[in-house]
Amino acid sequence: MLDMLFTFSKVLIHVATAVDEAYYEGKENELENLEQTSDEILDTMNIDNINMCYGTTGIEDFNIKNVEQILKQNYIKKDFIIHDVIVRKSCAYLKVKHDIPLNRGNKCYGACFSINYMQPNNGIAVYGYPTKNTAEREAFKEIASEIIKALS
Repeated sequence: MLDMLFTFSKVLIHVATAVDEAYYEGKENELENLEQTSDEILDTMNIDNINMCYGTTGIEDFNIKNVEQILKQNYIKKDFIIHDVIVRKSCAYLKVKHDIPLNRGNKCYGACFSINYMQPNNGIAVYGYPTKNTAEREAFKEIASEIIKALS
């Protein structure tokens, strides 16, 4: 009788574990399918810390509102993947996936950049996160350079 009770308990625990795993597996898929608003994306970007300038240039007839379209048309190197582009006034925020060093191909790191447009001189500046890691800093400079090339 005690063996039967023990076996029944083990079966009950296995069933409960399987049901629990199936429930949470469905929840993970629900979270992946949720779409965030641009304000929610900006909150996750931590834009207040994007304050290190990685590149500047002047571009005639530049329009900040067309940044996403211009990047999709002109960025061909594919060393990084642009996930999100959010435009606010004279600034565009980019969320990218990349690798360190930049051309390895696994793109397992994420970073955010801002493109600031200065209308009086038709200049743009690409800002990113400050970092003490030399390899990461070089990757950020290369990303900024590629962004500038694509926008020019």
